[in-house]
Amino acid sequence: MSDAGKILERIGTLPPLPDTVLKLIRVLDDPRSTVDDIVETIRYDQAITGEVLRLCNSAYFGLSRKVTSLGDAMLCLGTVKVMQLVMSVHTTNLLAKAQTGYGLDPGVLWKHSVAVALASATFSDHIKATSGSVAFTAGLLHDIGKVVLNDYVADEFGEIVRRVTEEGVSFIDAERKVLGFSHEQIGGMIAEQWKLPEIIVLCIRNHHDPGAVQPSNPLVDVVYLANCTCLMLGLGLGADGLSYRAHPEVMERHELHESDLEKLGAQVLIDLKRVEGMLVDDSRTDDRLQLTGSRQEGRSRR
Repeated sequence: MSDAGKILERIGTLPPLPDTVLKLIRVLDDPRSTVDDIVETIRYDQAITGEVLRLCNSAYFGLSRKVTSLGDAMLCLGTVKVMQLVMSVHTTNLLAKAQTGYGLDPGVLWKHSVAVALASATFSDHIKATSGSVAFTAGLLHDIGKVVLNDYVADEFGEIVRRVTEEGVSFIDAERKVLGFSHEQIGGMIAEQWKLPEIIVLCIRNHHDPGAVQPSNPLVDVVYLANCTCLMLGLGLGADGLSYRAHPEVMERHELHESDLEKLGAQVLIDLKRVEGMLVDDSRTDDRLQLTGSRQEGRSRR
């Protein structure tokens, strides 16, 4: 079987997101949806409901009263925070493992993905272009293609790096030339297989090249800028991290300056610590997320 055939076969074996999460994504994509619609989507999934209530009642939030229902959770924390909890928790199985082909230790891809999700929501609010909830979801899943391509990148890593260093091409261009696919393209195929909303597929497929979308799309720009900002902050820097910079055209399109990226990036760091605080409140969640991998990486370099 050709490499292309193996990659396509691997996409077919990738575990899908839970049905409730897929339904939630579609509800959030519908501008007519209400808080009641979101609660109705989640409430019959005992695992997700139990996890949300456990996290809401954790010591991290220190709420004065016990949260006993999803409605209470929405009132106490707000719809956005509850949605972020659901999405962040239920992508860990896919994103928390090491992606050695990209030089990412356990937990690093998940941390980068959550950071980009938070940054996407922040940029979305800043330029007032689209729903923050949809932006969060697109940002969270933008690198899903790396999960499939990881093994192939590892096998061809030396040649990809050679092209980056000797030919001066970007990592993603070298990835495409050596493998025949980029993680953007594979990620878009995964999103299509999951039947995600078309706009989220578009964001995943073009999160390194928003110029490929004509006319330009604000949400694609948002995820692109969020990814660039997080890489500049060092959140998720792997073998490909240092080869990306924000295109001036995208910045000008939204009247953004370098100082804006720095300011929004600072907010993302604060928000990321909050999300990590929610999800590592007890050892059971900490083990599942494997966030200690990134801490061990830091210690090993000292």
